[in-house]
Amino acid sequence: MAESEKRIRVLYVCPWAHLAGHTPQAATKEPLALLEAGVEVSICTFRGILDQKEPQVISHRSVVSSKVGFPLGILAQLLNSMPKGRYFARFLEQVSTLYLAVKLRKPLKYDVIYLRDGDPFIFIPFVLGMFLKDYRWVCSLLGSKPVCSPNSLFHKFINAPIWKPVYLRAFSKNRFAFICEGRCLKDYFETKFLDGILSGRISVVPLGVKRNNVNIAKRKARQYLGLPQDKAVFLHFGTLHPDKDIETVLAAINSIPDALLVHAGQVWPWAKRIQSVNSHSLQNNVIIRDCYIPELEKQYYFAAADAIIISYKGDFLSPGSTLWEAAKFKLPVIASDVGELGELTKRYNFGLVFAAENAASLKGVLFDFLNSSHDQRDSMVNNYEYFYHDFSIDTWAYNCVKVIMELYGHASKEN
Repeated sequence: MAESEKRIRVLYVCPWAHLAGHTPQAATKEPLALLEAGVEVSICTFRGILDQKEPQVISHRSVVSSKVGFPLGILAQLLNSMPKGRYFARFLEQVSTLYLAVKLRKPLKYDVIYLRDGDPFIFIPFVLGMFLKDYRWVCSLLGSKPVCSPNSLFHKFINAPIWKPVYLRAFSKNRFAFICEGRCLKDYFETKFLDGILSGRISVVPLGVKRNNVNIAKRKARQYLGLPQDKAVFLHFGTLHPDKDIETVLAAINSIPDALLVHAGQVWPWAKRIQSVNSHSLQNNVIIRDCYIPELEKQYYFAAADAIIISYKGDFLSPGSTLWEAAKFKLPVIASDVGELGELTKRYNFGLVFAAENAASLKGVLFDFLNSSHDQRDSMVNNYEYFYHDFSIDTWAYNCVKVIMELYGHASKEN
């Protein structure tokens, strides 16, 4: 069989699949979607996939499962226990996982490395690429805060002119393609990152959603979670990170006595950001569930809520994975009108939007939602059908495979 006709083999690399957030779900569903799209897939992680058993049909290698990697796992845990050590832990995890991925080329005979979440340490594949030849990389870029904050020391570091020869050298010896979840991210990386060195290599591949087929009654879900039956419940979901703006949500909910805000997701290391729960006497209006929410628990939180509040800072570029979680469970959205998050909410009309970082605006929108009719809320839920059509997990896999095939075909012609 000719090389162009063989089944493409992809190594799906997700260094942080063991951490709370979007990565465990991505590392579980995305490789399966690629497999169903006709691609042979293997998985490479640092410490496995949090709260998930890797799909049995897909082989999985991890750094800490090896003799050399075991002490690295201990070192990463030690760094995580230090006040600012987690940044060094993340760097160690990504470097070691990508090194393992490179070492797996011969035993796994893969054609392309797919790196899930290439930033903030976007330079690592390029440093490796200086010493490698004929590797093909597809890297997803999230636009993380350290990368997109122009005044930060890290932003200045990764945009320093000294990196240009490194990138150009890696480009000359290997093939790179990049994907972003939205148009705003693509524009940023093509125009504002390292003088546009990635221009022409980035494609937009939005996230994919898979319908939830389990229906749990709201009363049963609230009873299971110990939530009141007689209050409007607004969900704030996911691990807190610097782009999330829970302060605005707390300020707005303080003025709505009959509403309850439930934050479900890890708060550390941003615990100081929710201290206002006590300082503003919000104990009766806010419930904080400071823990990772497993998939089985997640469905109860979404079933118990009347709507989900997706609140991001005004400079947030990504649509945000939480929107796709809301779509999965068909929950009305109250979202910051920022970037593509606001655009998608208005285009598909599955919720309401408020001015980012504006508590008064959010307060007004919350009252609008509480005063909406059952028919209006049902319409929001039903509008997700259009979203499913445009953003299914199958569509994500198709677009992702298209990028992979274009990279593979281009590289094959030149080799």
